[in-house]
Amino acid sequence: GFPSFWNVLVIELFTIGFAESYRTGLLDNPFPELTQGDVSPGGRFDPLNLAEKYDLEELKVKEIKHCRLAMGAWLGCISQALVTKEGPIANWSAHVADPVHQNLLAPGWCKDFGLYCQAY
Repeated sequence: GFPSFWNVLVIELFTIGFAESYRTGLLDNPFPELTQGDVSPGGRFDPLNLAEKYDLEELKVKEIKHCRLAMGAWLGCISQALVTKEGPIANWSAHVADPVHQNLLAPGWCKDFGLYCQAY
């Protein structure tokens, strides 16, 4: 059948850990003939020259904020699918067809969450 989760986790921890320790210089490279120079020999990948037009530190902060927003949106989609046992498109089409009865506060919506639904 499937490989053991714990075996895969241990193997990944060791392999990724060794690769990262070689990359950061914590361990000596066992293959000195395969060393490379600069990680990005052509310089920073910036085909639109955004680093020259705008403040690079501000762009980094904006990227982090947008990534966190995207992760929160994905968490919402996953949570919705786990609770309703349907996908986001099916839930949206059901809500558009009957918005009064297909929403978060509808009495029959959350059968598995008794404390929340007893108030309604």
